[in-house]
Amino acid sequence: DDALHAHTTFSVEGQSAHANELESKKAQNVEDADKINENNAGDREAEVEEPDKTNISASSYDLITGLLKAGDWPEKSYNVNRCTGLEVRKALLLWCRNAIYVVDGFEQTDGEGLKGKINRLKKVTTSFQVNIRQHGAQNADATEKSKAKEKGTESTEDEITYQHRSQRIAFGDLYSVYRRRYQLQQNALEFYDVHRNGTLIAFSTNVEREEVLSKVLATPLPSSIFSSSVLGGATSINYKKFMNNLRAKITSQWVHGKMSNFDFIMHMNSFAGRTYNDLTQYPVFPWVLADYDSEELDLNDPNVYRDFSKPMGGQNEKRAVQFRDRYEALEQSYEFGDGPPPFHYGTHYSCAAYVLYYLMRLEPFSRLALSLQGGKFDVADRLFHNIGASWSSASSENLQDVRELIPEFFYLPDFLVNSNMFDFGTTQLGKTVHDLTLPRWAKGDPKRFIRIHRQALESDYVSRNLHQWLDLVFGFKQRGKEAVTALNTFVHVTYEGQVDLESITDPVERESIIAQIQNFGQTPSRLERKAFPPRVVLSAFKEKGLDFNALASLAALTPPFCVVGAPHRVYLRVLAVDTCKVGMAGQMDSSVGDLCHVKGQLLGVGRTCALILPSKKYYRFGGPNHGVSVHVSMTSARYREVNKVLSVHDGMHRGPISVAKPSLNGLWLLTGCIDSTVRVWKYNGQNMQLQATLCGHDGGKITCLDISTTFGSIVTGGSDGKILVWDLRTLTFLRTLHHPASAKGSVHDGSTKSPAVKSVSINHKNGNIVTLLHSTVCVFDINGNLIAKQDPGFNFEGNEVPSCAISTDCPEWMESGIVAVAGHMNGDVSLWSIDYDTELLVLRHILPERVHSCPITALRVSGDRQDTLLIGDKSGKMSACETVKLEQLNASELESLVVEMQMGDD
Repeated sequence: DDALHAHTTFSVEGQSAHANELESKKAQNVEDADKINENNAGDREAEVEEPDKTNISASSYDLITGLLKAGDWPEKSYNVNRCTGLEVRKALLLWCRNAIYVVDGFEQTDGEGLKGKINRLKKVTTSFQVNIRQHGAQNADATEKSKAKEKGTESTEDEITYQHRSQRIAFGDLYSVYRRRYQLQQNALEFYDVHRNGTLIAFSTNVEREEVLSKVLATPLPSSIFSSSVLGGATSINYKKFMNNLRAKITSQWVHGKMSNFDFIMHMNSFAGRTYNDLTQYPVFPWVLADYDSEELDLNDPNVYRDFSKPMGGQNEKRAVQFRDRYEALEQSYEFGDGPPPFHYGTHYSCAAYVLYYLMRLEPFSRLALSLQGGKFDVADRLFHNIGASWSSASSENLQDVRELIPEFFYLPDFLVNSNMFDFGTTQLGKTVHDLTLPRWAKGDPKRFIRIHRQALESDYVSRNLHQWLDLVFGFKQRGKEAVTALNTFVHVTYEGQVDLESITDPVERESIIAQIQNFGQTPSRLERKAFPPRVVLSAFKEKGLDFNALASLAALTPPFCVVGAPHRVYLRVLAVDTCKVGMAGQMDSSVGDLCHVKGQLLGVGRTCALILPSKKYYRFGGPNHGVSVHVSMTSARYREVNKVLSVHDGMHRGPISVAKPSLNGLWLLTGCIDSTVRVWKYNGQNMQLQATLCGHDGGKITCLDISTTFGSIVTGGSDGKILVWDLRTLTFLRTLHHPASAKGSVHDGSTKSPAVKSVSINHKNGNIVTLLHSTVCVFDINGNLIAKQDPGFNFEGNEVPSCAISTDCPEWMESGIVAVAGHMNGDVSLWSIDYDTELLVLRHILPERVHSCPITALRVSGDRQDTLLIGDKSGKMSACETVKLEQLNASELESLVVEMQMGDD
């Protein structure tokens, strides 16, 4: 029953992966595990565990070459520490021609370069006892004992004492690399691959760190933010200048409304050295709301928000006076040469203990919290059990508490629920600590709390005032006189540049300083020495009418298919109609299989084809060669003949391929076979490399597939009626999606056989999955929980039954947005949003213009802000529909919209 810590991705495509720093902690479904995973090693992590033997050393690298991919050989090695949360493991970083490796559990001694001796290091463990609440237990007495293992003391003879995790990061798959601090020293790097997996490595010295960074930046990195296409052809990279330019660009996007507040705070955290991989430098987010008592919350009321111009210590004036008095007293002592530099707060707004305080219900943070507390949870009264009480403590009641929040408060309801059934004990008032006590306006629903909390973060009030909080945490009020005036100074060892561990020779003093750093927290690097610019907040509707000049700023954060300026309205109009002609040769019918929009032109391919979007090519599958061929989809300067065969890849399966799905970036290809197997391939434009064969479906053909490189997810559907979710990073099985009974209705012939799955589609903003089974559309979250389903009373019959469905990239906090689009057997196209209170899908719009009159076979959401819908049907007809713009409406339509908006404001 491990809790699920699936961190949702938030990034700006082609710019940064600042918010994708922690892998999704996805629970394994063991019920089908014996059927799964016939894997090739590829570029994935390898882990070797061996029982205790006499320690082995070698004078060469023979000891570790078995962990390397064929053809890789280390050119240089570095002793490093791999940092994950609070866990730090010694490792070797190996520099190879095409990749770097991080191999845990080894250390090089007695020699330089490749001539040094390699020593294996024991993995150490400890054990502790935890009380587990029984399901349905009403008190702390109903528990059972459970043992767990964690890092710390020596193990027994029967336990594994060597563990060597080998991670390969190919330069072709490297997305970005960032300078990081470790224990307040500038000696670390954090690498991100194209799946946004973050690996934090601390080097022995700053010199080694800079040497590796320079070598990485001098290496061709085709998939990275540093690639020559981004830099306009530049061959050398000045890291500092590049990052400053990137930060200025991101700040400008935020100021002009083209980026959400959440994304911008995550970007600033990453630029300031904050990372999910180090709990002592975890991303910091502000308390947003000050009202945790009301039955309902009005986000248009300024009184429900905290004061963003003041730190947490300044939210209550009575307590603020005490902090000022403390500073003045310490200042006088310091001037007389007695005591440390003055500060307002003896604690910090972010440290490892606070992160674990918030995340204690969620693995692996539960175990880390136990380690921090000496093997047991803290006393119940000091645990995170009531969010309103935590706000009161941090804002007014407790002189030792000025903590801020963490990102999970804005997207992850799982951490509010004790799904692992830990027994946290009982408070002095007799309250059993279990799930978090939520504000009354959350109605007891963690998902509702997270959704409203995120809406508050993105509200106009916060948008207008957030820059003041940024000044305190990342800007000019972080240090110096401005910080003193703003009541914003902390213990001096928390600031960058105040401690030089390399100059401390006394080991006792050194360990003491490190302990202070870890316990007190670390202040982020200062990003600005002047004030952050305020965000421009505009509205399309003014008292005197409509402001068309505001629409450009509002467009970026308007939900999919909603009218810019009037997001409560959804209305599409036909933009273009065409006939599919590409890839049709040899097909039994004229069905459209895939389509896209290229420079205003509608491009479609046949039913047994799939478009490779970045390269203007397409795959053709289903032939007797049991493979695929690659063809030209659109003429260009290089290719002047449409449908021209560029390459043929035979024998990819043991039978005909029934479905194929390329990733959006074109680097991955999923193929499903009539024998129920799925294969995962890497495609570099020439060669097709098998990564894994996924076996889990119960016979029959694979009917639908989808892949998200952003979330590292694969979803497969088959004629057996099963929908399986897989991890693209490890190429292993994760879980089965369990549909409500209404979705499993018998097929039309009256048999009891499960209907085939018609569609699966991943939301690339939050990892949600849209499915179409029988005639029912459902939406699941990244952890496999059912978010919303079609109203059981809303039954489609006959030719009204949906034939296919796709997900949009609508974030869950945009309640008015369209989350799914369905095409129907009669040619209708329907758009759906979610009523989160009833957990039902709501039909928002059916295209009024009946362009199609036969089954819809292909759908794609297009446009930078997802305002264009591409549709293809069984006859080969294609259409492009676009959300209407306010400028296109006539006077009477605009007048009715103005009335609607005014009524909504009232």
